[in-house]
Amino acid sequence: MRDVRADRPTVGLALSGGGIRGFAHIGVLKAFRAHGVPIDCIAGTSAGAIVASLYATGYSIEEMEALAGKIEPTEFVDFNLTVSDFIKFGLKEMMSSTKRFWAEVPKGLIKGKRIERYFSALWGEKTVRDTKIPLAITAVDIYTADTVFFVSPVCSLGFAPNDTRYDRTACIAEAVRASIAIPGVFFPKKYRGMLLVDGAVKNNLPTDILRKMGADIVLGVDLGYNGAPCYDIHVTGEVLLRTIDIINRELTLLKGAEYADYIFRPEVDGISLTDMKHALSAIEIGRRTVEDDWERVKRVFRTKK
Repeated sequence: MRDVRADRPTVGLALSGGGIRGFAHIGVLKAFRAHGVPIDCIAGTSAGAIVASLYATGYSIEEMEALAGKIEPTEFVDFNLTVSDFIKFGLKEMMSSTKRFWAEVPKGLIKGKRIERYFSALWGEKTVRDTKIPLAITAVDIYTADTVFFVSPVCSLGFAPNDTRYDRTACIAEAVRASIAIPGVFFPKKYRGMLLVDGAVKNNLPTDILRKMGADIVLGVDLGYNGAPCYDIHVTGEVLLRTIDIINRELTLLKGAEYADYIFRPEVDGISLTDMKHALSAIEIGRRTVEDDWERVKRVFRTKK
């Protein structure tokens, strides 16, 4: 760990995925700053990887809020399929009894090149070695089913488990692009012989890596599905996202809580995963959640002294 005071426990923060809801993470960081909570290392998945990387590379809360107010998602959408592609695939299906339509559709609907260029504008050529505090970003290699942690070099990591790999040299822009690659929505990220998708497939709230990075206190922010029914599902993307939400909930309940000392769960269910007009509302929900939970969080710090 770097620049950590010896007279207090080190604090790690894990940020989950959650689409537009991920802006709630900014509000959590804002409340932490107001209460003087130090963050010594940070980890994130998908939307959480974006905010974690911004924080770890020195972006201020105000700069992150400004970015949230300017983002226009349509600028980042570069569809991998056209209407003519669908017609072509449909004709192939009609002409062949051995192939199914979905077997012919490419690996994702969105290429992801535009959003990766945006990430490059945010971080340039910075790698996970170039952060102000240790950073970990999660992805999953769908070739091998391994979890991949793009992680700042820290001495306490030790050996990776059999189903896990550590990459200590990745460009942050590439790592974040891999972490947000929602299966079926974004084209997977090709990287060093791997085909990487959203880290939420296996680890939506990466509290475990923070323990390996040396954190004494691990806090998590879970923006995932809370178990409530949802009937507002109409298109393929919503079906895919809902399915991932359900899987992530089960994994987070099993894994996230095992390593975390406290998990914040902002009430963001009313915010669409893709509706940008709620970005600033999500920030405020995140801030308010910390305020509401503050007395319980203080007890965690007292027990770790």
